[in-house]
Amino acid sequence: MISILELYPEHLAVNGDMGNVLVLEKRLELAGIASRRLAHNPGDALPEKPDIVTIGTGPASALQVLADDIARIAPTLRSWVDDGMPLLAVTGGMQLLGSAITLPGGAGVTGAGVFGIHTDATQPRVVTNCFVVDTILGRLVGIENHGSRTTLTDGTAPFGTVSTGTGNDSRSEGVWVNNAIGTHVQGPVLAMNPVLADHLISIATKRAGLSYATTAEHDTIDALAAEARRLLGPAPQDG
Repeated sequence: MISILELYPEHLAVNGDMGNVLVLEKRLELAGIASRRLAHNPGDALPEKPDIVTIGTGPASALQVLADDIARIAPTLRSWVDDGMPLLAVTGGMQLLGSAITLPGGAGVTGAGVFGIHTDATQPRVVTNCFVVDTILGRLVGIENHGSRTTLTDGTAPFGTVSTGTGNDSRSEGVWVNNAIGTHVQGPVLAMNPVLADHLISIATKRAGLSYATTAEHDTIDALAAEARRLLGPAPQDG
């Protein structure tokens, strides 16, 4: 049994990010592995250590609302990531798991400190309908939609480099710490890029003592994802 914890689904799932959990559940099911979905919202007690954690995106106002709760659970989140738990954070969720966010109007939010990043969320909005990022997992394709500039600090590594779009700063994209990944790629990212879903699942199942292997049914789904990436626009080296 693989447990998947989604952080703040009531606040940070405005761009279909709950689809990332659905993808993980379906790919595990097709591999014959049972899964259990968990949710954490403000005031909840965190469950016992899950196998995978996801957090989606949302408006700046939501990040401010969540500031107190993220401070409360930050030590546990940091300990999970230090231990190698796979985690996926998309845009606003990535920002909330960073060190600090500057919000419109000058207000600031202290993040969980999982990622060594600072985010300026006062920047003009960027919408890229064919957002292409090169990573060590391969070329990822999706959509980006954010009004922010993210700066990596303390020698933190980016998730990848921008081919088309803006990402962090028109050069680097996202952040990668141990097995925790932050990215601006939406779509949702796991539906568009099964290679990333399988990366997270492979880590989680190995840690749980399970074996994960894809099947012909995975191949059928992956062909649909490849076609969706193709329709977004040219993406050479697409995996």
